[in-house]
Amino acid sequence: MGKAYFMFLVLLSVEGVFGAEADPPKTIELAEGDSVKLETCVTKIQRDDELEWKFGPHVIATIKANNALLYDTDDALFKDKLHLDDQTGDLTIKNTRVKLSGRYEVKIVNITHTIHKSYIVTVLDAIPKKVPVTEGESAILKHDIADIEIYDVIMWMFEDEETSIAQINKKTTKTPSYDETDDRFRGRLDLNQTGYLTITNTKSTDAGLYKLKVTGQNKAAKYRKYRVTVSETGMPTGVIVGICVGVAALFVLVVGIWYRKQRQQDEGNGIQDPL
Repeated sequence: MGKAYFMFLVLLSVEGVFGAEADPPKTIELAEGDSVKLETCVTKIQRDDELEWKFGPHVIATIKANNALLYDTDDALFKDKLHLDDQTGDLTIKNTRVKLSGRYEVKIVNITHTIHKSYIVTVLDAIPKKVPVTEGESAILKHDIADIEIYDVIMWMFEDEETSIAQINKKTTKTPSYDETDDRFRGRLDLNQTGYLTITNTKSTDAGLYKLKVTGQNKAAKYRKYRVTVSETGMPTGVIVGICVGVAALFVLVVGIWYRKQRQQDEGNGIQDPL
């Protein structure tokens, strides 16, 4: 009994030393053209460590004996886009494209254990969603982010500014806050609990690029972009129809007057109307 228990402890210890450490995949979402860093969470790669990064079935980076190497796929997906930190093993992908979306995995092997980490990277099309609106109407910016959680922070920004024009920090309050120092939108913004932003009584100065950023605990930020165009107010349809009817009536009247004068002139000259 004692010997069997001892052997069980030995096997358990061996399994703990040589077993693999694995975390569930981390999801990262970013816009096309942005950079992303995939971290190993290792402070320093040791000389005896062996590291391997894969994109799907393709090996794209390795470290062996402190020698860091980068690789590419046959269709050059990663040309001039990869940077490997030879101290930590972190992999940075620069100038991302939609076709670089997919599963990235890293494996670090040393004499005591193996570390596995994986990332699901989604690169979104950089072309902003178009939101056309007529001046004076409301523009509603709706997103498609389905997994907003109770403690997430929802932030809307305008053009290249990093300060928010509207935001909700659900961890501290359910009431949205607005940038009251920006007179352009004063009293015209409405941010609801779903994160939809409404701009009321739109003006020509409201046209531009709007950016949505959703952040939460232990997950990567998510972004969306919208291009709002504001056209000048046109005449109502009824007015346009009225003008057209008026022009047509005036045309008929002018033709009638011309015909009457022409007939009188012909009669004065003794010319009979063929009709």
